[in-house]
Parts: sequence; C-alpha cells; structure tokens
Amino acid sequence: MDDGDAAVSDTRRDQLVATCRTVLDTNWRDGWTCPSADLYPHQWLWDSCFIAIGLAHVDPSRAADELRSLLRGQWANGMLPNMIFAPGTRDLGSRTIWRSRTHDDAPRDVDTTCITQPPLLAIAAMRVAAALDEPARGEFLRELFPRIVAHHEWLYRERDLDGTGLVTLIHPWECGLDSTPPWMDALRRMRLPWWLRIAERLHLARVLRRIRYDTRQLPAAERATDDDGFLMVAAAVHAKRYGFELRRMPRNEGALLQDVGFNAMLAAANGALRFLTDDLGESLPPSLDASIDRTMRAIDDLWDNATGQYCSRDAVTGALVTARTIATFLPLWAGIPVGERAARLVTQLRDAASYWPAFPVPSVPIDAPGFREVRYWKGPTWVNTNWMLVDALHAYSEADLAEQLRERTIAVVATAGPFEYFSPLDGSGHGAPDFSWTAALTLDLALE
Repeated sequence: MDDGDAAVSDTRRDQLVATCRTVLDTNWRDGWTCPSADLYPHQWLWDSCFIAIGLAHVDPSRAADELRSLLRGQWANGMLPNMIFAPGTRDLGSRTIWRSRTHDDAPRDVDTTCITQPPLLAIAAMRVAAALDEPARGEFLRELFPRIVAHHEWLYRERDLDGTGLVTLIHPWECGLDSTPPWMDALRRMRLPWWLRIAERLHLARVLRRIRYDTRQLPAAERATDDDGFLMVAAAVHAKRYGFELRRMPRNEGALLQDVGFNAMLAAANGALRFLTDDLGESLPPSLDASIDRTMRAIDDLWDNATGQYCSRDAVTGALVTARTIATFLPLWAGIPVGERAARLVTQLRDAASYWPAFPVPSVPIDAPGFREVRYWKGPTWVNTNWMLVDALHAYSEADLAEQLRERTIAVVATAGPFEYFSPLDGSGHGAPDFSWTAALTLDLALE
C-alpha cells in the first residue's frame, strides 16, 4: 500500500465506524467490555482504557463506566491489576497461579491477577472527561482522581525501590507487549528452579499446548510459541514464590526489566495526571511529584547512541537491551526526546526497509532477525501502538507523517476488519476477530 493509496472514502469510513460500534456493543458485558467474546472473556487494564477512549466519541457515559469498572479490581495498596476475571469463568490462572483473594490487599468480591499493566487510566480519564457534560464531568474526575494517584504512588513505592524514576517490571505480561523480544531474551536467561529445569529438559512446554485456550481458537503460528508460553508461566510461578513483590525477589533470579515502553507510557500518564490535578485544583503528594520529574530524566538515560534508539534496561545487570521493537518510539509520546534524538527516531520510523513497510508500523522491524510476520508481538502491526505514534508525531509537528499513519491505520482495519493485529507486509488480519481496542481506537482515529 502506497501512502497515496491509503485514503478511505467517506462511505467506507461510515461503514467502518458502524462496524466498530457493533463490535463494542457485542463485547459489552455488565458495565465493561471484554477484548474478544471467545478468546478474551475477562477485563484487561489497558484494553479498557483504549476502549473508553474510543467510546468517548459515541457514548461518553458508557466510556466513563468502562473506566469506573476497572476500580472494582484495585487493591487496597493502590495496585491496579492487569486482569479482572469474568464471573462464572473457569480460568486456570485465577485458580492456580494468582489466587488473589489470598492476598490481604486484594478485593474480596472479584478475582484478579497480582501484577499490573501500562498505567493508562489517567490518559483515558482525561479523554473521557473532555467528552462529558457538567456536572457528570466533575463527578467523574473527582471519583477517579484519588484512585489514579494511589496507583501511581504504588508504582513508585513498590517498583522503583532505588528512587531512580524508572519502574521495574517483574513479568512480561505487565509491559502489554507480552512476548516482545527483549522480554523473551531475558526469560531465556532466567535461572529456573530445579523442577522447571527438569520440565524444560523433558520438553514439557509442548504439553502446555493441550491446555492452552488460545491455540484451540487460533492457529498456533499466530500465538506465542510453546517455549515462550512455558517461560512466561515459569516467570509467573517464580514471582508467586515471593508474593509478586519486587522487594522480596532475589535480583539474581527471574527476569526484571526497566521496560522502556512501560516507562514511556507512565511518563505520558504522569503528564495527564498533572493536567487533571490542575483541572481539579488539586495537588499531588510531594514525593509523587518528585518521582514524576525523575522519570522524565531517567528515560532519557535509556538512550543508546550507538544504535540511535531508546532501550529497556536489565534491572539485574544494568545493561541496555538493544533488541529493536516499536517501544523505542514511545518516549516520543511522552515528549521526552528533543533535537537530534527526536530527528533520528523519526528517520528510523520512515525507513521502508525497517519500520515503514507497506502497512502500518510493525511491532518488530521487518529487517530484524527475530521478525515474524504474524507471530503475536514478534512483528505484527497493532493498532494501539500505531495510535500512540499518531498522537506523538502530531506533538512533534510531524503533521504530514502523522496523517499518513492515521490514514494507513484506518485503511488496514477497513480492508481486513477489526482484528487483534495485522501483517505489516500484506495487511491481512490475524489473532482474535472483532477485537475491542482495534474497534475503539479506529473510532478515535476516524472521528477525531
């Protein structure tokens, strides 16, 4: 697809908007939206944030309820879990790995995971509030504001133990990009307990496929590999040994990353939180205010000048992880790089042999050794990360490039349908069909 071929006619755009609204209506549950009716029946943190942003254009009241529903799962210590399990479902993880109700801080009326996900609630709340009329707007923000503050305080208190401004993640499911190469490389270096080492030698990862729900729904070639899935489960089991608390986890075991994408999204969310603070005439706790300032400076320290990219950092060794992914561009969304660094990132983004193939920006550049066209976060195009880049490019006065990317993203969804992700080479849809955040963010891009 050439840039000039990406424009979608008004008629097709109207049809696409109608389709996306139908997807969101179909996936609506009692007060919240599941990502996909069959594959993902539960509620996810950043999914609901993206969904609310799209819903704000067509049903602001429902968008507000989408965000309120996330607070059902908030722990007393401020943590927002990455998942709230749907009632009546039998999920192996909720019963054997997480068992959230055994934790003193966890809610008693819902089951959740014990880890978090990118903290986009402040950004979603800001966008939804802009679509609400008074007095609903003020009531909504006053309800959410202290809960958002509590979550940001938890992130810095429990995941920035050294006060650097960078949050450390204890599992790849927290970063949102799940099986992205930097995390899989870290997991392969992870020191497994003896019984997991035996399981690995016996190739028991293959046995997992028999109980994997995703590969019964979709081709195995589109999902995380059996080995990657085994390592992610092993990492969850390891974290469980220490109550999912970073301060209790030995630094020479497990996989701990200061994930560049997560921290960039945190920085963007911090900016939204400060906007809400000013809007409400409130003030932030001084310690949180100081942490927010440190984050902006600390992310700049993740720059690797030799490769011209922002990288995650191994929290154990202190080394930068230079495997290339779309996360390198997310500091642009937070307004962090300036001057030459910003220019180098935009130049890389526009490279047709790397990040700018025929279809929108892939999760891993197409010239990377580990690129896999339709393998989950190993290469496919995802609408949510492209949506962030559209927003970022506008902020850097790259309006023409931002509009090209916006139209190309709309076009790939209009052609293939609102799939979970897409091939960056031929635009075909893969993963779950009728995927909620694809539908919601396409609404935002089309109706902006």
